[in-house]
Amino acid sequence: MPDLSRYTPGHRAELERLLDTPAWQEALSSGLVEKVRAGKIPPGQTRNFIGTVVDQLLALNQPRVEGLIAGGLADQERLLDELARWPVDLEPPVLSFLGLNLTARCNFDPRCIYCNQPWIEPGVDLEGWKQIIAAATAANSGVGPYIYLTGGEPLVLGEALWGDEGLVRFASQRGAAVNVNTNALELTPAVALALIEAGLARLHISLDTADEAAQNRLFGGERMGRVLEGIYNVQLARELVGVAYPEIHTNCVLTNQNLDAFPGLLALLLEKRGQVTGRGQPLADDLLPHVIPVGGSSNLPLRPAAGEFRRFFEEVWPQACRLWDEYQEGLGVPPDQRRVLFGYFSNPLLRVSHQGGLDAYVESAAAGHYGELALARHCYVAPTQASFTPDGLQFRCGSHAIRRLQPLGKIADADLHTHIRAGIPALDALPTQEHCYGCALATLYINQAVEKELQKKVGELLAAGK
Repeated sequence: MPDLSRYTPGHRAELERLLDTPAWQEALSSGLVEKVRAGKIPPGQTRNFIGTVVDQLLALNQPRVEGLIAGGLADQERLLDELARWPVDLEPPVLSFLGLNLTARCNFDPRCIYCNQPWIEPGVDLEGWKQIIAAATAANSGVGPYIYLTGGEPLVLGEALWGDEGLVRFASQRGAAVNVNTNALELTPAVALALIEAGLARLHISLDTADEAAQNRLFGGERMGRVLEGIYNVQLARELVGVAYPEIHTNCVLTNQNLDAFPGLLALLLEKRGQVTGRGQPLADDLLPHVIPVGGSSNLPLRPAAGEFRRFFEEVWPQACRLWDEYQEGLGVPPDQRRVLFGYFSNPLLRVSHQGGLDAYVESAAAGHYGELALARHCYVAPTQASFTPDGLQFRCGSHAIRRLQPLGKIADADLHTHIRAGIPALDALPTQEHCYGCALATLYINQAVEKELQKKVGELLAAGK
């Protein structure tokens, strides 16, 4: 019996009952746990997203910018533009993010009611995906990039994903930190153990509300119990093998049907997670939720109105923050050491700066344009990322991939880095509201942070040049 003492008594009893089921008894009696314990590989490391962009741009452009300053140029915006310029003859860049949409297949039938992914005929086989990963990790020096495997439902690919010759192990061995975005239905004891053996760093699992009836409506079927069981299987697998990976994050798709229930979801997750809260401790962020406003024009009936978004930010989110603080207080964390519900797990308003603040943002969000008020002067991050759809089309970012907007090329025609270089000239016209209003929150955050770093560097160079 694994040591489950760090879980709440109620959840510990759930895990103990699950451990007694035939599937887990088979895993234990067959020697599978011992095999995983002996053959596991550690997850790769995540490269610093901001530093990956800033360091490369400074190496490429700082000497030239210093020369412009020495020649009398003092216009800070012009100098920022020069410092941010990616050359069209760019050598293969160091990537910080690789997004692979492996399949449009899904084992939810019918699908979640907010799913708006079209069917895309597959055009890349296992070896093709490995070639993309190999190219993305060629210059990684054993660290990064962060590889995000999604679908559809990627776990329907079976051992091609989590097996000894699968993508997770292949990428982990090359130093990349791998995430799988899943609905958790395929997370049986055997699969949870196999993912640990393959070195999976993180799982993202959809969970939108603690209300089972409401969640099942959003899922499109009676599935909440099976999703939770998948989460619990990962928790048991980690405890049996004695590792703190993969860390589980939950994706909460914010709609007008679950907006007010967010504090209840957080309360459920806090009750189910291991009782850890200290910054830097293993699994300190386990089960914490990402808030993702529902996207796509087809989801207009589910999209919150401006007043509902305002209520979420002014009333609902503060309730969740109080729950988080009370949770830490209950664990005996001193007030000056408590963490805020922020960072990766912040709401879309707080994580980045939006022009016009709350008043402008709720109107923009009600139109489904979640990123248009947070766009930076440039899309600094694009040459350090790559996203692919199942047919092998390459895009600058996940947002463009979802909308199938401005593809850079097909992987069957040229390698990943060739497509990145081919897309650099068009970067001068980005970002625009038309193309980038759906920019992912993480990308907005990186772009804003990079811009601040480059602006700071311009100021330092000007001061040094006087």
